[in-house]
Amino acid sequence: MALLAAADVYPSIPGLASGADAALDALIGRVESQLAGWCGWRAETAGGSVSWDSASRTIYLDGPAGLDRRALQLPVRPVASITSIYDDPTWGYSAAGYLVASGDYTLLDREGRVLLNPDASHSWSVGKRHIEVICVAGYSTAPNRLHEAVVRQVAYAWSVQKSGGRKTASAGNARSSLGELPPIRKDVKQLLGDFRQPEFWLGG
Repeated sequence: MALLAAADVYPSIPGLASGADAALDALIGRVESQLAGWCGWRAETAGGSVSWDSASRTIYLDGPAGLDRRALQLPVRPVASITSIYDDPTWGYSAAGYLVASGDYTLLDREGRVLLNPDASHSWSVGKRHIEVICVAGYSTAPNRLHEAVVRQVAYAWSVQKSGGRKTASAGNARSSLGELPPIRKDVKQLLGDFRQPEFWLGG
């Protein structure tokens, strides 16, 4: 489900009268998926569309290898809540003995980081894919700059689609043909800079 609706975009498309809600809503969904992918989000399920909507996500991580062995950096942000964390060298992620007690860690939601508390009885293992995190991450409403980025890109994509089959649209050196989404505008990328995700997403 897209964060924006047709009513958010109408004012940015000169001359567009009411009655295009269905077409605009469909385009908004495609554009949001395009922008979310550029920001580093992945589909929540295999074969699903890329989305930055708030949803349950399962993430697999290696243990921390940097100087701060108490911190896990999740590849998504913001993170609303943690459902469970298993630290399991067998990759089973179900045995009670491998479940990390919720009282052992603190979530920094905006940063997408999980810190072990000073009095935690657990310490993160450092093996490959030992840690499974199930969390709720993504946006339930669009922050202002993200909202503006989507509006600009949708308005641009709409103008390209309505320009006729003989035309192509360009952004930089890239081009798009009718039926494809146009490349992401430079000013839209600038608006989205702060919303890009940590570099790696590990897991199935």
